[in-house]
Amino acid sequence: MDNRFEVVNPRYAPSPFWRAFVHSRVVQRVFVRVFKRLFGLHIRNLEQVPPPGPYIFAANHGSHYDLFLALAALHSITGQMAVSAVWDGAYDIPIIGGILKAVPCIAVDTRPRQEDARMRALREMAAHLRAGRFLVMGSEGERRDKLGEFEGGAAFLSLLTRVKVAPVSLRGVQNLFRDLSWPNRYRGNVELVLHTPLDPEDFKAAGGTRREIVARFTRAIHDAVAADLDYEAEDASKKP
Repeated sequence: MDNRFEVVNPRYAPSPFWRAFVHSRVVQRVFVRVFKRLFGLHIRNLEQVPPPGPYIFAANHGSHYDLFLALAALHSITGQMAVSAVWDGAYDIPIIGGILKAVPCIAVDTRPRQEDARMRALREMAAHLRAGRFLVMGSEGERRDKLGEFEGGAAFLSLLTRVKVAPVSLRGVQNLFRDLSWPNRYRGNVELVLHTPLDPEDFKAAGGTRREIVARFTRAIHDAVAADLDYEAEDASKKP
């Protein structure tokens, strides 16, 4: 897989050092092995995502380690680093920011009234998918203690690019960071559960406006992820 890619915003361009470091085969193998060893990371239902892909992997976001856990697991599945959507503030974290730029990750501006910036990020993700790269998204948009409602980005991208969405349940992640002392917060028993990929054409065929199709598609992704989690979901009926 060609690891060269276009960068829309120069702020997000990786340095030559981090690009070479992150895409070194040795470094990637060590990264995967370390996360598998520390967090007991294993994958269930591998047969659900037959090659060649690509796929949009839409996961829950229950810990601060989810991105790296998902990247390690998906590297085992696809043999490549998946592109990922991340909060743009993460790029300002020393070392971590350099790594995220080189993966590459797509920065998503989560501030209010930044719809244009978010649309540019979605278009950049779509370009990666059309180039044959895999994409992983934390579908709630932020880390939560309970499974929250999903944003519509995965469904929107799937409809735009005709790439299937593979819902992903990350189990064993809730207690990795919360209320744990060192070194227990750096070890665990994590399982990544793959679910049957959802075809955007099936949701188009059911009819409705684009907004209705995205909402129905997003609910299907949410329900697939929720079906195999080890923590509870928020009760949407109790929201104001």
